[in-house]
Amino acid sequence: RPDAIDMVVGEDNRNQLYSLELQDFKSYRGKQTIGPFSKFTAIVGPNGSGKSNLMDAICFVLGEKANNMRVRKLTDLIHGAPIQKPVANKCHVSMNFIDEKGKHRIYTRRVVHGGCEYSIDNTTVTVQQYNQAMEELKIFIKAKNFLVYQGQVEQIAMKNPKERTAMFEEISRSVEFANEYERLKAEMGKAENEAQNNMNKRRGIAAEKKEARMEREEAEKYQQLKEELSNKQCVHTLMELFEVERLIKQTEEELEDKQDEVNGLIDARKKAEDEQTEKHKEVKKHQKELHKFEKAAAEKEKEVTVRKPQWMQANEEMKHHTKKVEQAVKVVAAAKKMEEKHSSALKELQDSEKKKKKEKEELRKQLEEEGDSQNLNLSQDQIDEYIRLKKLASGRSGAIDMELQREMKDNEEDRSRIAFEEKKLESMRTARKMKEDERSKKENQLRTIDDQIAHTEETIKVAENDVKNSDTEIRKAKCEMEKMENQMKEITVRLQDAQGDTVEGEREKKKKEAIENLMRVFPDKVYGRLLDLCTPSHKRFNLAVTKLLQKHMSSIVCDTDTTAREAIAYLKEQRYSTETFLPLSVLDVQPINERLRSLKKPHGVKLLYDVIQCPNNTVKKAVQYACGNALVVEDAEGARYLAYGEAGERHKAVALDGTLFNPSGLISGGGTDLKRSAKRWDDAAVKKLKAERTEIFEKITTIRKARMKEMDIEMKNSHLSGLRNKVKFMQRDKEAWTNTTIPALSDQLDVMQADIENIGYRIDEIKERIESRNKKVTKLSKESAVVNDEVFAEFCERIGVADIREYENRDMKFHQEMKSKMLEFDNELDRIKNEIAYMQADEKKGKAGSEEDKLKSLEKASAAKKKEEAKLKAALEGLEEDLAEIQMKIKTKKVEVEEMESELGEYKKAANAAAREVAQAEKAMSSHETAITRRRGERHRLLRDSKINQVGVPLTAGSLADVDADEEEEDDDGEGTSDQNASQVTQEQLKREKKIKVNYRSLPDDFKALTNSNDVRKRIDKLAKEIVEAQEHLGKVQAPNLKAGDRLENVKDSEEKVNAQFENARKKAKKVRTNFEKIKTDRYRRFQGCFEPVAQKIDEIYKQLSRDPSAQAFLGPDNTEEPYLEGIQYNCIAPGKRFRPMDNLSGGEKTVAALALLFAMHARNPSPFFVLDEIDAALDNTNIGKVASYIVDSARANMQLIVISLKEEFYNKADGLVGIHPIPANCTVSGVLTVDLTPFKASGHDHSMLDASHAAPPSER
Repeated sequence: RPDAIDMVVGEDNRNQLYSLELQDFKSYRGKQTIGPFSKFTAIVGPNGSGKSNLMDAICFVLGEKANNMRVRKLTDLIHGAPIQKPVANKCHVSMNFIDEKGKHRIYTRRVVHGGCEYSIDNTTVTVQQYNQAMEELKIFIKAKNFLVYQGQVEQIAMKNPKERTAMFEEISRSVEFANEYERLKAEMGKAENEAQNNMNKRRGIAAEKKEARMEREEAEKYQQLKEELSNKQCVHTLMELFEVERLIKQTEEELEDKQDEVNGLIDARKKAEDEQTEKHKEVKKHQKELHKFEKAAAEKEKEVTVRKPQWMQANEEMKHHTKKVEQAVKVVAAAKKMEEKHSSALKELQDSEKKKKKEKEELRKQLEEEGDSQNLNLSQDQIDEYIRLKKLASGRSGAIDMELQREMKDNEEDRSRIAFEEKKLESMRTARKMKEDERSKKENQLRTIDDQIAHTEETIKVAENDVKNSDTEIRKAKCEMEKMENQMKEITVRLQDAQGDTVEGEREKKKKEAIENLMRVFPDKVYGRLLDLCTPSHKRFNLAVTKLLQKHMSSIVCDTDTTAREAIAYLKEQRYSTETFLPLSVLDVQPINERLRSLKKPHGVKLLYDVIQCPNNTVKKAVQYACGNALVVEDAEGARYLAYGEAGERHKAVALDGTLFNPSGLISGGGTDLKRSAKRWDDAAVKKLKAERTEIFEKITTIRKARMKEMDIEMKNSHLSGLRNKVKFMQRDKEAWTNTTIPALSDQLDVMQADIENIGYRIDEIKERIESRNKKVTKLSKESAVVNDEVFAEFCERIGVADIREYENRDMKFHQEMKSKMLEFDNELDRIKNEIAYMQADEKKGKAGSEEDKLKSLEKASAAKKKEEAKLKAALEGLEEDLAEIQMKIKTKKVEVEEMESELGEYKKAANAAAREVAQAEKAMSSHETAITRRRGERHRLLRDSKINQVGVPLTAGSLADVDADEEEEDDDGEGTSDQNASQVTQEQLKREKKIKVNYRSLPDDFKALTNSNDVRKRIDKLAKEIVEAQEHLGKVQAPNLKAGDRLENVKDSEEKVNAQFENARKKAKKVRTNFEKIKTDRYRRFQGCFEPVAQKIDEIYKQLSRDPSAQAFLGPDNTEEPYLEGIQYNCIAPGKRFRPMDNLSGGEKTVAALALLFAMHARNPSPFFVLDEIDAALDNTNIGKVASYIVDSARANMQLIVISLKEEFYNKADGLVGIHPIPANCTVSGVLTVDLTPFKASGHDHSMLDASHAAPPSER
């Protein structure tokens, strides 16, 4: 794979495969690059080494399917997959191809996660784009124009003619037209058959037309008799209609007089109802205001509940900070007092230090003056003599003087030790005093803590009693609240279940309003809807009860039929929708069959009437009427048994799931609509549940106010917990000071006392040593004096002293006294300095300032807490004032609402009284309306009969099409619809028929002038008799085909249609044939465009392969017009032999023939390279040489050839070798060796003499 894929190569190497890169593909483990490939490359190697896997790699990268590469799925291509040990989860093959412009292009196909990815020059593309790129290179994977599989050469030679045709169709791609060709061919045949059928229809229509013309003449004679009868029927109907309309008009005039009387009463009722409505609106308005106040009060209570704990917490924090400030003030005062005392002591020590320094300086000056006054004035010769004599004396008393000096030196050291120990003793005593002060302070603080603990424990006891009492009260309120909330939750759930499908639409609201108004207008007469008057005894019966009562669930139960009619009239007046009534006085109730109550089979069977609860005994008759003797049972099988199982006994039965079995055999199921209807049983309980919810809500509101103290308890508990923690911490401090701090201080004091005593002992011991040593010094001094007296006798006599010691002692004594006094001052100054340093380093220094800073911080925090507490208190008081004001408004508004509701009750009574007066007046009009309705119904019947019997009633306006001619039908259960439903239908019909105006001009004037109903009836009956006679006469005449005219017209229409169909079929057949010929031509041209060049070229190629001009090859179709429909014959005559069928040729001759066909097809549709897998398997040495020579001489100039070969006679003529050899492993692993043979060909070397490491094929290694 080159580093730069865009590098340009020479023209000779363009448009060819350069190299392959394999990554974990089949037997090629890891990444292996194979190439570069020459114009003629041979792939060699032993069997099983992986040569065919390299062939598969080429096919894979060119887009071949998995099943053509000897695997079941793509992941089997990964190295190691056949033994269930894949080395990776992906593999890929990349092809480095040199295009026509000389640029390297990289085509890659990968197996990733069981699928394929494609890329070109490292850019991911779709499979369609990848295949398009391959086709642009003239590589067609379906046609396989670039390779020949192992063993395929013999298969090509042995193909039968049909298979050769299919092969040419694939290569030429004429197969793409095959489906369209077959479809159009079938359509063409179908269109031609349809045209022939239409021609036959034209002949039949002509004969039918002649027969229809004769039938029409007979029908015209018969029609004349019918018209005479129709005229009489028309006059008879006009007479009937004229009389009915006259009576309707007369009754309507009488009704108008009654209407005027009713109008006044209606106006009075409307006024009363309007006043009631206005008052109701006013009540609603005040109720909304009351609800608004209550809502505002609840919100304020909620705010108070939130703010009060905040204020209490702030108040407690403020008190806590105040106490801390008070304690801090005391601490600051004590610290200042201690600091003042400390500063005073420090100042005294500093003044003492200055004084001592001054005294020391004065003493030093005094001693120096005394020394100057006491000095002996010796001459220099005397001094020299003193020195000489001193040396002489030292020589005589050297041992004594040395011992004397040693003892005196030891004494001096002990005196220094005594001074150090005394200084240390003083420091220890000062430190001990301070420790004693510290212990006293801790003991005082311990007594203070005891007092604070006692006080805090007393406060805790009082607070615990307060919390206990409040907690008992709150716990009681909680229990009550929990009980109320559970009840509220249960009611809410029941309301949600009941109201899930009860969202009221406009129609439901109107129906609800209608029943409320009926119960208001007819108190104690209209009881309500059956749905509201009874309920199933258990929810499991809901579907079954709903199924049986479904038709009557919304029916209105009333006392008598009179009440029902009055209610119907009221509903009409108020323009409500129609309702079904169940008047108890006229209901025909089927008696209960007591035997059904004792049924044992099937299990759980009950009378439906027994599973319905009805609190009002008055309406039980309506429930019994609706239920009858229907039975309810657990399941559908039980219901089926009750309906059809018992011989001679059948009962209406319904299952719990709503499946109904009628004895007549009709079965109806439940379903969503039934379940939705069953939920309506809960509507009756909704009002009661809402009332209970309101009552419980008020109780909860009251309890919630009591529970407001719960936040106070939480604050008290929090404060109590703080106090307990405070006691706990103080007790812990007390315990620590009692058990640790104070004992530790006492122990330190004991240690200090022991150290002070030890120092005293050491000082005494040193003093004893000095005293003992002084005695020895005195003795040694005397011995030394004897020697010195002898030496200095003459010198002392000259200077006038008794002995030399007098001179030395006077000078030494002075210096000794001076040194001793100065040492005392130094020791005193060191003691004072140590005390000053100790006091300056003491922790009390600056403690007052630190405590003052703490006090300021606490005062600042306390002020902030006070400010916060005041702000929260003001806000809380404001909220409580607002709450009190709102509660006062609620109280006032409740009084107003109660007064207005009382007034509303009076207005309702007045409106009910006015409604009753109107009802009584309307009842008087009912008889007139009934008469008008009945006569309008008679008019409807006459018009309907006219329409049904096709009587031509003349009209001046309207049409009989507005008359409903359908008969009233029974419902699915065989029971008739209610009278009210029928009335509603009739009203709708009458409203349409009112537009119909009958033309009575054809009636005789004398008939119109009749006013007596009896005279009118006689005339009508006479005409009816004449009509009967005419009908009898017409019945005796044999009825011809009255539709003969229509038949003739139909035949003419059919003739036109058949002619049009024939013409359309002819045009369609022509169009289909044109399309078929086009696709046929396209298929032929594409097939012949491939076949003819191959047929012309194959003989030439066969001669070149055979290396003999006498060889012949012929390729010809069985069908020259449409060669793709039949077979293609392929015959070859080998050199020097007679003609024989292809089956009789030898293996080598078949292979040469097949190669000739392959090379000829490749020459027609050439790919940039041609891969051949073991095509020399069946060739002998002679044929191998011929094929190899052809490839070298001819094919190499036109194409790139890659050949897998096992025979040296073939592959030794290649330009390059690719050797494949197996590598020992658990599964087959292929190794690759490549060698370029062109240098050896140029030098003329024999390939067989090549070094094994360079040229020996892997099969020989």
